Amino acid sequence: MIRPYQPGDHEAIAEVFTRAMHEIASQRYTTRQCEAWSGRKPNPEHWRQRCDTKQPLVYVVDGQVAGFLELDPDGHIDCLFVHPAHGRRGIASALVRRAIETCVAKGLPLVYVEASLCARPLFEAMRFVTLRENVVRIGDEKLVNFSMELRLVPEGSSSATY
Repeated sequence: MIRPYQPGDHEAIAEVFTRAMHEIASQRYTTRQCEAWSGRKPNPEHWRQRCDTKQPLVYVVDGQVAGFLELDPDGHIDCLFVHPAHGRRGIASALVRRAIETCVAKGLPLVYVEASLCARPLFEAMRFVTLRENVVRIGDEKLVNFSMELRLVPEGSSSATY
């Protein structure tokens, strides 16, 4: 079930993020890169402040937060993570579909993301197009991600095609 963020979800979101970084992203990024991106331990206070601002979509399984997605008002997917215990079950796809539906309902022309090495195949499968490869510096570490977009309204058109 997908629902809006609720106060208190930040603790589970902090856990999902950290576990996903060190158990999933670590398959494509080095330990040092993952630590630069997330630290070693969950940081619930950081995620409380962030979630209060971002108001992510939350995917719940058996009463537990299994994944989340942050969607900015302009159609930017800022964050998408799934708990490793719930991976490969369609949770990320469902969250992205909901983000797309939200953008279509708002009349936005596109949805866009900076996808990690791990997330890029998911977005490609959902018809996002890669615009460019980016190298992001976090502290002393460099990480690769990809600017991707899904056009909902063709340029010059006024109606959605998704």
